Amino acid sequence: MHTGEGQLLELYYETERAAARILCPPLLIPAPGQYLLAHDGSDTPLAVPVFPAGPAADGFLAASSLPRAWTPGTQLHLRGPLGRGFSLPITARRVALLAWDDSPARLLALLPAAFKQDAAVTLVCQTAPRDLPPEVEVQPLQALAETLAWADFLAVDAGRESLPGLRSKLGERNQAAAEIQVLVRTQMPCGTLAECGVCAVRIRGGWKMACKDGPVFDWRELRG
Repeated sequence: MHTGEGQLLELYYETERAAARILCPPLLIPAPGQYLLAHDGSDTPLAVPVFPAGPAADGFLAASSLPRAWTPGTQLHLRGPLGRGFSLPITARRVALLAWDDSPARLLALLPAAFKQDAAVTLVCQTAPRDLPPEVEVQPLQALAETLAWADFLAVDAGRESLPGLRSKLGERNQAAAEIQVLVRTQMPCGTLAECGVCAVRIRGGWKMACKDGPVFDWRELRG
């Protein structure tokens, strides 16, 4: 883990793709599914978790949501990268990305790694970003069953409160065909420092903290 200074360089309107571009040292750039804690030096007591949406020159693209008070030029105090991110198997050749209940931006950080290993990519979402790479096939949520039958790896973005619905949709599947990893979105106010329990996620056999044990979990480990 590292600390350092960064700067919000640009804001974007189409938050399904990315919310902003952040300048920061290379060691602070989070991997897909990881996050940084960012603070603007104001009187706001808590830092903000910032997830990557893809690479950018001298930093990274950040996914929403970001504080409205942040404007281009805002200086940021950064700590990270934090948490466990996605682990794309090197054997994956059919990669599916599922934005279950929110923007797919946090999943798009996986695209460079998938393309590097010549994987085909399908994005399943409610609202697709514009100007996606032409290699990405886009499918509606109604096509999830067919996409999962095709994929050998599925990355999911879902809110903690949405896990029961996701469990109902995916069911108790045998995972031999597709490895599934889930980025569980939830509040992470302490960012691993205080073990406050606000981000607790129920797993098979107990509980884990999204801020340090996740926020990406193996699907077999999660309970809806």
